[in-house]
Amino acid sequence: MVASSVDKESACESFTAQEVGSSSYLNRHNSQMFSEGRSFSGNERNKLYLNRGDASFLDVSALSATDTPADGRAVLAADFDDDGDVDLFVHNLQRERHNLFRNDLATGGFLKLRLVGRTGNPEAVGATVVVHGPRGPVAQVLSRGDGYSSCQVPELIFGLGAAKSAEVVVHWPGGATESFGALASGARCVLVEGSGEARSFEARSARLPDPLPLGLQLGVGQRVPDFRALDRDGNEVVVSPRRLAGGKRLLLNFWASYCGPCVAELPVLQQLDEAEDQVVVAISADAPADREHARDIFEQRGAKFVSYYLGADEAADAELGTVADVVDLLRLPIPTTLVLSAEGEVLEIIRGPIPAVPSESSR
Repeated sequence: MVASSVDKESACESFTAQEVGSSSYLNRHNSQMFSEGRSFSGNERNKLYLNRGDASFLDVSALSATDTPADGRAVLAADFDDDGDVDLFVHNLQRERHNLFRNDLATGGFLKLRLVGRTGNPEAVGATVVVHGPRGPVAQVLSRGDGYSSCQVPELIFGLGAAKSAEVVVHWPGGATESFGALASGARCVLVEGSGEARSFEARSARLPDPLPLGLQLGVGQRVPDFRALDRDGNEVVVSPRRLAGGKRLLLNFWASYCGPCVAELPVLQQLDEAEDQVVVAISADAPADREHARDIFEQRGAKFVSYYLGADEAADAELGTVADVVDLLRLPIPTTLVLSAEGEVLEIIRGPIPAVPSESSR
């Protein structure tokens, strides 16, 4: 698995030779695409298919949340939390982003096997392991190379369902075939060529953290940190939720000029801002080049509350981050409103437009 980045400062006017591993191997328009998170594949979303077990597959991309708009370029399948099922680590092309997808499916029993070769290569690369489980014989090859720009961890995982055990046979790279007998469900074993016995190794289970709310870098109960953004005039400023709240409840609204429901709710947000017990602050998800357009629409809709825009220097050597440290704009559904306490702690997450404020005559 190789993650790469681009040095925007090294972009040049003509293509020149680059040293192997140089962070500036992409320049000019490629550098811009990396820094702005634009798609190299026409916004083609990632796909995940579930094997039904009957030679057909089910598209679970949306259900599993793996269908991110980022350009996935490599995927590593491994049991990161050592719970007996395979998780997915995806390397994306844009903005040096990576995703770790935790597998929470109820898979039943399993076998986790590692190999040691005594003739030929010690990692037993090329060995085929056959497990005679509930669906008959299932084979996997230890290849250490698997998929595009990816690798394979040095262990194989077999699902057993409700079976209590399964027979294991290894076809070693040198041509020998060796049976290791029946292994109990849940076993983690090292299979040494020529030993005929499976040696158990210790489990190292560690639960991966629960995923954050879609598009957010923090969840309910966490405090929104100060961050850098642009004000309506394009000046870089520090956005401090606690200071902006001024001892009141704060509604932090994420919107965009190209989002119809976002624009439609601006007058509602203005009404909410005029209440005595709360403050509304808007963060535009528009591209920096569209800041003035977004600002004009904001003001045309009669919104007078505080608003901020993207464009703060993400590469700046500063203690404070940017909007990207609060939300993941590639996945954030808009409009989204964070209801914050006076101290900047997330109390509630509102997805979609906020219901209209009832008029005095309808109360």
